[in-house]
Amino acid sequence: MGMMGLAVSVAACSTAGQGSGGLGETASQTVRDHPQTAVGAGVGAAGGAVVGGLAGGTKGAVIGGLLGALAGGAVGNYVERRDAAIPQATTSSTPASTTGTTVSVPVAAAPRVNPNGAALVRVDEVQAQPSQLRSGGTVNLNATYTVLSPSDQPMTVRETREVRLNGELVANPAVDVVRQTGTYSSALPITLPPNARTGRYEVTVTVASGDRQSISTTSFSVQ
Repeated sequence: MGMMGLAVSVAACSTAGQGSGGLGETASQTVRDHPQTAVGAGVGAAGGAVVGGLAGGTKGAVIGGLLGALAGGAVGNYVERRDAAIPQATTSSTPASTTGTTVSVPVAAAPRVNPNGAALVRVDEVQAQPSQLRSGGTVNLNATYTVLSPSDQPMTVRETREVRLNGELVANPAVDVVRQTGTYSSALPITLPPNARTGRYEVTVTVASGDRQSISTTSFSVQ
């Protein structure tokens, strides 16, 4: 299959409030509560660019798209919520659905002030829901992460979700958002094309701000 991509006009839904449960009760619940965000309107184009803006003053345009084995699918509407204004403490256990490494400044270290980015970026959890689906189905790529601003000022954060099948990049949607210190959950649905290849799709979620970034991985299977 050729490297044809999909251009999508994407809207967004933003929710506020405290979240007491796991990621499945935050970003994914937001998708369920706002079914109109499940799938974006798409038109065919080359190069996998996603065009159009996101509603709300804290969000920019989604870039990237679907390639190769996922060309012909659709990127849905980005949804988000702020779970906590104060960064949540991490636990020593790692959720079974999340693997990978993070790159960030240790909490005990004195961060170098970066007016254009965060002093700390930490991905707390990533999930692909459902973890198993069939061609033509929709998978939500969810992420919960924490950012810490040197002076609690707004900062630009980029969320990137890369999907690979057998090492081949098949999706790379990214969105720039403006954040303040806190913990956030977001979700981006992807509807697979009817002829999506079966196999295990590896998902890499990167959250970056300035020279700080955190990376974590998960996966889903197409049967």
